[in-house]
Amino acid sequence: MALTFYADTHIAKAIAEQLRAHGVDVVRCEEVGMAEAADEAHLDYAARAGRVMITQDADFAMLHTRWLQDGRTHAGIMRIPPKLQGEAQVSFTVKELLFYHEAERVGALTVTTDIENQLIYL
Repeated sequence: MALTFYADTHIAKAIAEQLRAHGVDVVRCEEVGMAEAADEAHLDYAARAGRVMITQDADFAMLHTRWLQDGRTHAGIMRIPPKLQGEAQVSFTVKELLFYHEAERVGALTVTTDIENQLIYL
């Protein structure tokens, strides 16, 4: 499974734009008609699409636990610190996600082993 991302509404559009400029496959919720979706619907979409969920929303910690308890799987959740907004959010998130993208590209990690079904606090 290749490392691809799905960003909810809490993630700045500039993040997707900058990641795409570096060849990263990322989809924003607005691009797939999910801008107003509930958190569980976002995670369901990301899971079905095999995309790692990118969010700042604290509710995803509870969703992650509930999904695993229910025997459901997802491609991973990466949570951005909620205090980061604006340019700080963009620069931090792009740097972190490019690190993961490059690590997967060179074989230092795999989605299945290191990210799938994990909640990763960036």
